[in-house]
Amino acid sequence: MESIQPVFLIGNIRLAKEVLEKRSTKFSSRPTIPYVGYHVDPAQVYWALGKQNETHFIARKLTTGLMAAVRAGETEPLQQFEALLNVTHLLNDGGKNWFDHIDRVSASMVLSAAFGLHCPTGQEPDLKMVACIAEGIRLATPSASITNVLPFLDIIPGPMPWRKRAQIHRKREDALYDKLITRAVSGEASGMNTWAAAFAREDKPEGDQRRLMNQFAGAAIETACGIFFPREIDAIVGEDRLPSFKDRPHLPFVEAIVRETLRWRPAARFGIPHQSTADDVVEYKGKEYFIPKGSIIFAVTWAIEHDRKRFENHDLFQPERFLDDTNNLKVGYETTDIPVCPGIPFAERALWINITMMLWTFNISRSDESDPKTGLPFKYDDSDLAFSGEVRNKQGVCISVAYRVLQLSNALLKFPAVFEPRSVHRAKVARQEWAECEKDLNVLLPRHKEQ
Repeated sequence: MESIQPVFLIGNIRLAKEVLEKRSTKFSSRPTIPYVGYHVDPAQVYWALGKQNETHFIARKLTTGLMAAVRAGETEPLQQFEALLNVTHLLNDGGKNWFDHIDRVSASMVLSAAFGLHCPTGQEPDLKMVACIAEGIRLATPSASITNVLPFLDIIPGPMPWRKRAQIHRKREDALYDKLITRAVSGEASGMNTWAAAFAREDKPEGDQRRLMNQFAGAAIETACGIFFPREIDAIVGEDRLPSFKDRPHLPFVEAIVRETLRWRPAARFGIPHQSTADDVVEYKGKEYFIPKGSIIFAVTWAIEHDRKRFENHDLFQPERFLDDTNNLKVGYETTDIPVCPGIPFAERALWINITMMLWTFNISRSDESDPKTGLPFKYDDSDLAFSGEVRNKQGVCISVAYRVLQLSNALLKFPAVFEPRSVHRAKVARQEWAECEKDLNVLLPRHKEQ
C-alpha cells in the first residue's frame, strides 16, 4: 500500500525564509505534476515546475544573470517608454479602455525585453498569439487535468480529451516560440539585447539554451494607484516633466504603494509547491518538526502577507504601513517577502513606473456608466470579492488599477473608470514627451559588445 505524502503549509515569514532560502538545497525541487510531465511538457522546458536537475540549475543561473541586469537598470529605458505610451493611450480615450491598455503595456514590456517585439496598439496578431503562452501556464497547474487527481486514468489508450488538449497546445506553443526566438536571434531583433538572445548565445558555458525561454517568458507575461498622495510626486518632479526611474529613491510613498499592492493581493495566494529532496528538521516556536524526504511544502503567500501580528488591519489597503514617522520607508522594507518568481525585479519595476506616471498625469475616479448586466449604476468594491467579480467604491477603482498593472493571476473582471488629466498642462507635457522620446528598440535595448 502506497504511503501518504506529507504536506506542510507555512504561514510564517521567518520559517518560510529559513526553509526556502537558507535551506534551498533541500527544498528547491518541485513535485511531479503527471499531466505536465507526460503530455504538456515531455521535453521538460518548464524548468521552474520540475525537479532539481541540471536543466533547472542552468535556467535559474541564466535568469539570475538577466535579473541582475534588470536591477542595474538595463531595461528601465524600455519600461519608461512603454509606460509613457500607456499614458498616451489613456489620454486619447479618457480611460474608456483602460483595462485593455494595462493588458497591452504589461505584455508588450515583457515581449519587448524577451524577444524585441513591441506591440504599440494591443491589436497586433503576435500579441493575440501570446494567449497560447498564458494557456501553457494554466495547463501546468495541478487542477488542469483530472489525471493529476486520478493519474491511473492515463492508462486508458486512445485520443483522450486531456491528451488532445496537450497536443494542440504543444504544437501551437512550439510554433510560436520558434517564431519569436528566431526573430530575436537572427531576425528583426537580432541587434537587440533581448532575453532570448542571452539564452540562445552559444559562447557561454551553458551553450544555447533557447528552449528554456518558454517557461521564463510565460511566467513573466502571466505575472507584470489611486490618487492618495500625488503631492509627493509633485514636490519631487514638478509639473514640467514626467517622473522617471531616477526619481524612485525620492518617492517613498509610491514605493509603499507598490509594496502594499504586492502584499494586499499577492499573485500566488498559496505559493508554488516545493518538494524536499532529503530529510530535515526545522524548529518553530520552540518545537521541532521532522520533514521527511519527498514532502510537499507550500509557503502560503496569503497567510504570510496577511499575518495579523505583522500587519494591523491586514485586509485594508494601507501603503503608509511601510513608512516610518518621517514618511520614509521602514528599515527592512525590501526583505519582508519571500521570492515567488525569478522575474519579480522586472515586474515590480513595471508596476512602479506605470503607477508613478499615471499618478502624475491623472485623477482616477469611478465612472457614471451603468452596469451592462443590470442597467443600474456600477457598484464598486475593494474587498476580496472584487477580484473574482464586481468592483465597488471609489477607493476600489484606484487600488484595482494598481493591481491590474501587475497582471496578477487572480481574475479581475472589467469595470469602468475615468482617467482625467490633472491639468491641461500635464496632458500637454505627456504628449510632448511621447512625441520626442526614443522609440527605436535597437537604441532602448542596445546589444552588448561581447554578444
